[in-house]
Amino acid sequence: MTQAAAQITTAPATPQGLVHLTARSVVIAIILTVAIFVGITRVGFIQINWVPYMVPPVPAMLFLLILTGLNAFLTRTGLGNRLPAAFKPLSRGELLMIYAGMCVALAMERGGYVIHYLLTAKYFATEVNGWENFFNFYPKYWIPQDSRVILQWFETSPDGQVPWSYWWPFLAWWGGFSLLLIAAMMSISAFFRRQWTESERLTYPLLFLPIEMTGGLDSKSGGMSASVASGFFSNKLMWIGFGLATAFNLLNILHSFFPGMPQIRTTIPLDENLTDPPWRYLRPISLSMALEVWGLGYLVSGEVLLSTWLFYWFIKIVKLIGLSAGYRAVGFPFYQELSAGGCIAVAGFLMYVARPHFRQVWQDIIKGPNQHDANEAMPFRYLAIVFLASTVGMVYMLTTAGIPLTLVVFFFAVLYMFVLVAARIRAEVGPPVTWTVPYGFDTIVPQHFLGTRAMQHMLGPQGFVLYNALFFIGRTVFAHATAQYFTDGLRLADVGHVHRRSINSMMIITCVVGLALAYWFHLDVGYKYGQGLIGAKIGRAGTGWAMSWSKGNYNLIRNALDKPTGPDFLRLAFYAAGFLFTTGLTIARTRLTAFPLHPLGFVMATLYGDHSPYWFPFFIAWLAQRLALRYGGLPLYRKTVPIFLGLVLGHVLVGGVIWRIIINYFIDPVISSRYYVNLGG
Repeated sequence: MTQAAAQITTAPATPQGLVHLTARSVVIAIILTVAIFVGITRVGFIQINWVPYMVPPVPAMLFLLILTGLNAFLTRTGLGNRLPAAFKPLSRGELLMIYAGMCVALAMERGGYVIHYLLTAKYFATEVNGWENFFNFYPKYWIPQDSRVILQWFETSPDGQVPWSYWWPFLAWWGGFSLLLIAAMMSISAFFRRQWTESERLTYPLLFLPIEMTGGLDSKSGGMSASVASGFFSNKLMWIGFGLATAFNLLNILHSFFPGMPQIRTTIPLDENLTDPPWRYLRPISLSMALEVWGLGYLVSGEVLLSTWLFYWFIKIVKLIGLSAGYRAVGFPFYQELSAGGCIAVAGFLMYVARPHFRQVWQDIIKGPNQHDANEAMPFRYLAIVFLASTVGMVYMLTTAGIPLTLVVFFFAVLYMFVLVAARIRAEVGPPVTWTVPYGFDTIVPQHFLGTRAMQHMLGPQGFVLYNALFFIGRTVFAHATAQYFTDGLRLADVGHVHRRSINSMMIITCVVGLALAYWFHLDVGYKYGQGLIGAKIGRAGTGWAMSWSKGNYNLIRNALDKPTGPDFLRLAFYAAGFLFTTGLTIARTRLTAFPLHPLGFVMATLYGDHSPYWFPFFIAWLAQRLALRYGGLPLYRKTVPIFLGLVLGHVLVGGVIWRIIINYFIDPVISSRYYVNLGG
C-alpha cells in the first residue's frame, strides 16, 4: 500500500444515521439494469459479436455520471425543492447503491454462456470429433435435446421467437444453480469484509473514480449536493488527464474514418526483429496502451506495481535461459501453473491472517445476531447458513447429475480458493481488467493433480464430460466477478454511509434481474439473429468468443478420453515452485521492514501466460508514482492523482462509450475493427 493510499481510507460507519434501501433506488436500479441489457449489451452482441465490459463497468459508470449530473442540475436550479419526494435529488448513498447494483448485474451476463458451451457440442459435432456423444451425456434438464431447437438457435428460427417450452427445464436447473453460486460468492465477500476494510484497511483502487464522481473520499455527508460539481469535475488537473485520453481516442477514431490520419496503436509489438536465438525466446513482447490501467495503476501500491513488471521479466529471462539450454517441455515456463501455485499460497495466508477475525465471527455465529454484526451484510449466523446451504445445494445438484461427490468437493475447494484471491486482488490492487486469476483453472487444477486416467476411473466418460461443463464458470469468471463486485459494493457502503444490509439487498435484487435478462438475451439473439451468424457484418460470423473456447475445451476432452494420462508431475513441480516462491515473498514482507516486493505482483505477472497486458501499464504507473514521491513527496503525489483519474474517465467515456458503444453499436459496426478498444480484456 502506498503511503498516500493509506491516508484516504475512510472509517467504517456505525448503524446509526445510515442510508437505507429506498423504493425509488430499487426501481431506478432495475430500470437501468434493463436498459443496460436491452439497449447496450444485446445491441453490441448483435452488431459486433461482443458485449460491453465488466471491468471497468463502463455502462454503470455512464449511468452514474448521468444521475450525478441530473442531481447537480436539480440542486443548482432549485427544481429539486419543488418536486414530489420520490423525484427529489438522490442522496449519495442512493447513488452508490444504484451503482453497486448495476455493477454486479453486469457479471450476470456471463452466466448465460453455459448455453453456448453446451450447445456447441451438438452443432459442431462431426463423425471425426465425436462431440455428439458428449452432448448425449448431458441430462435433459441441463439442455434441450431437440435437434431443430438447437439448429435454430445457431441459424435463426422462422418466426424469431424463443421456444420457451423446451427451455424451462434448463432455466430451472441452471438458474437455480447460478442463484446458489451467487449466494455463496456473496457470503465469501461478506465474511472477509471486516478483515479487509477495517483491520487491514485496503484501499479498493477501482472504486476511486465512482467515489470522486459522487463527492470524494473526504465527503463527511451522506447527502448529495451541488458541491460535487465544484470538486472533482472542476479540478483543472483532472481535465488535463481527461484531455490527454480524449486526444488519444479522437486521433484513433479519426484514423478509423480517414486512414491517412496518424494513429497511436493500442498494442505496439517490440519483437518483430527478434528472429534469431536466443533473443527470439523472449517473444511475444508488446507495449499495451491501456489507459485505464495506466490511470488506476497510479493508485496501486508501489510494491505491487514493481513486482508485477519485474517478475514478468524475471520469468521471461527464465524462459530464455531454459530454451537456450535446450529445454523444450511444452508449456515451459508454465506461467499459469506458477500463478495458480501462488494463488494457493495467497489463499492460505489470507485464511491464516484472518484467524482472529474468524474467532469473533464464530462467537457471533454461536450467539446469534447481536450488536457486533448489526451492520454487516447479514448477521454472521445467517451468513453461515446461506453459505453452507448454497454450497450443499450445488453439491447435491451436481452429484445428482452424475458427478461423484469427491470430485465435486475438490472442484468447489479450488473454485472458492481462486474466488477468494480474485476478491483480494480487487480490494488491494484494483486492476481494471477482467481476469485476475488463471482463467479456467478451477476445473483444470484437479486434472493436473489427479490425472485424466484417475478421473476417468472415478467418473467414467459421462462424468468426465459433465465435470468439464463447469469449465464455463472459470473461463467466463462468472463466480469471480460476482464476488469482486459484492466486495466492492460492501466497501461503497462505508463511503456512502449506507447500511450494508441495504446495499447487499440491492445487489441481490439486481443479480436476480440481471441473470433473468442474461438468459433471455442469449436465447433471444440466437433465435432472432442466429448465434452462428451474428458478427457477419465485420467478418466474425461463427467465431464468437464463447464458441472458440468451447470448441477448445471439447478438443481437450476428446484428447483426454483418447489418451488418458496420470498426474502431470512436471506441471505440479511448477505449482510447487509458484507456491514456495509466493510463500517466501509473503514471509519476507512480514519479517523485513520496507521489503519492496509483493506476492500479489507475482500472481498477476504470470496469470496471463507469456503475454501480459499488465507489465507496461504497471511500469508506467510505477515510474510516475516513484517520480512524484521522489521529487514532491506525498503532497505532489496526492495533487497529481486527479490527472490519472481524468485519464481513466476520458478513456472510458470517449473510447468506451462514444466509440465502442455509440459509433460501433449504433452507427457503423464494420469500422470497429480499425480501432479495437477492449477495456478490461
